[in-house]
Amino acid sequence: MGFFQLSFLESLFKPRQIKRRKAPTRTPPQAYACAASLAELWQRLAHEYFPGQSEILLYKISWSRRRQKRTLASCNIRQQRVVVAQELNHEEHFRWLPALLYHEMCHAAIGMAVQRGGSKRLWHGAQFRALERRHPEIHALDIWIKSGGWQKAIRSARARSTAATRLRNTQKR
Repeated sequence: MGFFQLSFLESLFKPRQIKRRKAPTRTPPQAYACAASLAELWQRLAHEYFPGQSEILLYKISWSRRRQKRTLASCNIRQQRVVVAQELNHEEHFRWLPALLYHEMCHAAIGMAVQRGGSKRLWHGAQFRALERRHPEIHALDIWIKSGGWQKAIRSARARSTAATRLRNTQKR
């Protein structure tokens, strides 16, 4: 057989291309250590700012499993759960965690007794804002968010994630 015929036959019987699946997102080891400190921080804030409200201590605090773009943290009152964006799980952003958790704690403290404006609930109404102002770092957190700090945190987390993925892929080869 000539060269042309061999290459023609090879083209007919190409090996199937294997689709590479995305590696599952794994929580980095430091997140587990920090998750414990998230719960500890929640406990300290609850004792300091809401000493008479023991139901706040029942909340479960955890890092988000998903990548976030807009939500820094969320409070689910019915499930008694607070989820914090994983993008903040880096030491350069730890300073914002007390104010952020306090913000979510205000939601937990008010609960379903939130003011109504017509048919809607005013989750960040006057009652909430008055309670939130008790924490000294809330204003600085708002400034950080509005000045692009949160967007920078997202970009930094994505860059760290990409670098870690590349490193793992080069080590596998």
